[in-house]
Amino acid sequence: MRIDGISFLPASRKMDNEAVLDEIRRHSTPCFDGNLDHAIHYIRWKLEETRTKTRYWFDEGERPLDLLVRACRQAMDQAGCGPNDVDLLIYAGNTRGFIEPGDAYFVADALGMDSVDCFDIVDACMAWTRACDVTQSHFQSGRYRTALIVNAESYYDPGGVAYPSNFQLGSLRDIAHCFSAYCGGDGVSATLLRPDPDLPWVFHYLSTKEGVDLCTIPLPGHLGRARPSERIGLNGLGAFTAFSSLVFGYNQYMTDALKLLAPYRDSIRLLFPHTGGSVPEFQNWADSVGFGHCIRHIYPDYGNVGGASIPAAIALHAADGSLARGDRVGFWIGSAGMSFTSSTFVY
Repeated sequence: MRIDGISFLPASRKMDNEAVLDEIRRHSTPCFDGNLDHAIHYIRWKLEETRTKTRYWFDEGERPLDLLVRACRQAMDQAGCGPNDVDLLIYAGNTRGFIEPGDAYFVADALGMDSVDCFDIVDACMAWTRACDVTQSHFQSGRYRTALIVNAESYYDPGGVAYPSNFQLGSLRDIAHCFSAYCGGDGVSATLLRPDPDLPWVFHYLSTKEGVDLCTIPLPGHLGRARPSERIGLNGLGAFTAFSSLVFGYNQYMTDALKLLAPYRDSIRLLFPHTGGSVPEFQNWADSVGFGHCIRHIYPDYGNVGGASIPAAIALHAADGSLARGDRVGFWIGSAGMSFTSSTFVY
């Protein structure tokens, strides 16, 4: 399987750390119990510790669908194909507009793909990886010849999954389950895939359900669909809640997943990690298993773009020439649930 076209487009509103802190101050001032200046100082230190500098939010009047259509057209242009050539479209994003039908149908409608097969894959930040894995299986069966995997991460739309809910701190204790939202960014990606039996992708997965409640976006009725947990729904229904410090405690799973790429260590030129947080942590994990020399980070400039993390890294490095055709790429993700993957392919 090969990538014949790939595009990543960040949203337009550039947010540095101080702009994010201003949003926290504005929304928390009416409800914070304690010293808000102390809280802001602590959050600033935490942001700097992770190495985040900038990220992008959708601006007022900016529609995720419009940006996604642009990204899809760019990917199709690179591949030399049009909408009617695509026979499978998968939406694989953390954020979405619909539970029913899948977002994929609305993307296909916007692109004029009337007869394309569509479905969504829901697996938090692992969704793009799962979509690629599923697509490869479909290619091997001969069912499809051209697939388009898309996502549009829009955490910071007013009333969205992270804003303003995560910015309305009531006390210092709330930072523990809101901080991850301060590191995130909005953007879209489109990946055009075609079969190539001579270039199989390799996927490795590890999983534990021990941290199933550490990173969630609950819906109405969730109480009847999960074991009781005090960690779920702390920011409200439909809102992002993540205990980032506890999530990063699963370092053994992260390093064990990366070890599975050991047979390819010498041939992998670039290793892209999930943009899920701290650059020093990811770097230390990669160093510990011999991959530190090839890891590349987009997190400082774009923040955590969720399910778009890996296609964003591929597209950005291909665009600046640091990734060339024929290079072996590795990617490496930890995702809510909890699941962990390391994968490799030839670009």
